[in-house]
Amino acid sequence: MKHLFTIILALLLTTGLRAQTQDSLPCISSHQFTNSQVIAPAVLFYSGSIIALSPQLHNSIDFAIRDWSQADGHARMHYDDYIQFVPIVSVYALKLCGVKSVHNWASLAALGAGSGIILAALTIPTKNLLQQERPCGNIFTSFPSGHTGTAFMGAEILRREYGKEYPGIAVAGYAVATTVGLMRIYNNRHWASDILGGAGFGILSASIMYWLSPYLTF
Repeated sequence: MKHLFTIILALLLTTGLRAQTQDSLPCISSHQFTNSQVIAPAVLFYSGSIIALSPQLHNSIDFAIRDWSQADGHARMHYDDYIQFVPIVSVYALKLCGVKSVHNWASLAALGAGSGIILAALTIPTKNLLQQERPCGNIFTSFPSGHTGTAFMGAEILRREYGKEYPGIAVAGYAVATTVGLMRIYNNRHWASDILGGAGFGILSASIMYWLSPYLTF
């Protein structure tokens, strides 16, 4: 079971690091669409949805990781309810502290709000359509994880605003987002597949807003 858990963790981290480097060339704007930008969210969401929708994979991967993570019978921690917002809050906190970002305050506010709206528009209908039961039982809004989506959305905005000049900030944002996803599994609130799907939606939501922003007036 530890090997399966390690695979999930590696997938989250490596796709996050891929997103960190894919726009590193000076000639590529953070607003410019490239096919490579779709790879990370597509891999995450596709992997999560395949596991969630395949009874065999759901039973062999999701249940196995759930049983392993809950083997010690620990009590639920609620930190994930709060640290999901750390990446997006950091976007504005860093700006307030004088760290140079790509956009001004008005644009940052619009990018954050727009990304959140897109994330909700993707996540809520998917939850209602699939009606996936949570590992804790009797709640049918499991796939994808909204907490994880929020964290990865914030991490992607953090990367696009500060990652070129301060790579460590981008890495830290994705590390926090990954921690949120792992805590959702630890707290028995979501399956591993939900975490992958939520991460994919989170990155995609921020990316869509950045692609649209040249056509919007802030």
